[in-house]
Amino acid sequence: MLLGIETSTKNCSIALFKDGVQLGAYDERGDRFVHGERLHVMIQDLLHKHGAIPKDLSGIIVGEGPGSYTGLRIGTSTAKGLAFALNIPMYAVPTLGCFDFSSFESNYCISVLDARRDEVFAQVWKNTSGGFEASGDIEAVIVDDQSWDHLRGESVTVIGDCADKMTDLLSSSLPANWTIAPTAYPSASTMHTYLGPSLAPVDTAYFEPFYLKDFVAEKSKKKYL
Repeated sequence: MLLGIETSTKNCSIALFKDGVQLGAYDERGDRFVHGERLHVMIQDLLHKHGAIPKDLSGIIVGEGPGSYTGLRIGTSTAKGLAFALNIPMYAVPTLGCFDFSSFESNYCISVLDARRDEVFAQVWKNTSGGFEASGDIEAVIVDDQSWDHLRGESVTVIGDCADKMTDLLSSSLPANWTIAPTAYPSASTMHTYLGPSLAPVDTAYFEPFYLKDFVAEKSKKKYL
């Protein structure tokens, strides 16, 4: 039995898999991060719902990023804690692949996550006979009318947590064969697509999330006496 954890955005997401089949999943999101308060409770509830206990787990899968520093740290520390305590392997999968691409018929899909201002974390996926496969590196992209210029002649679906932002930034140059899907968040429920012989464990002790960009601390808005 495998537990999936995806916390790189405001969506706090977990899923339980057995023999490659999803048993159940929970997703919670809000305007603020609830991960620190809810993640362990969600895991406990999901295991209990399916008559399982932590010792029944044979591995932990975590979304490795990119995404929120806070979310990634919480998800990674939880995954590491469970893996160490239960002496089971830990696996990592790219967050930008944790979307449901199954309903898209376009030739390509671009998955995006908001990286503030006019920038997104993005990865291009190509539609093949076996489903969508990564077609390029994960990048931080400043979105303008030149972005993904090589795909302008292709049918493309853009999916991510910032549909309004992508619509605004591409509205003046959106090709007729491109579609911006409604806002969607990466979810642990999609991690079943990574299950298989090619999924190799990471070094739990030395694993770090894939932040992509250096952390920049913001000035606190709290007022102190």
